[in-house]
Amino acid sequence: MPFSYLARTSPRPDGGARRIQVATTELASRAGLLYRLGYTVEAATARLVARVGWEFEHGRPAALSDQAIAKLVSDTYARKPG
Repeated sequence: MPFSYLARTSPRPDGGARRIQVATTELASRAGLLYRLGYTVEAATARLVARVGWEFEHGRPAALSDQAIAKLVSDTYARKPG
């Protein structure tokens, strides 16, 4: 008896890029929240770097490097999200 839920679908060709885009969007959202909570740029950056390090403990994409996260936080804080 075949079980349809055991059939695998092939991964999307743009899956890696989409995961990075989603992670970047989430980090920007979290940076905005940390801004509204009164965190400094340095504290927010450290917190988000630690979170990404935990989430990607077995290999972090280059697009989510410490420098990329610091730039994202800096850009978000420059916009002064309200």
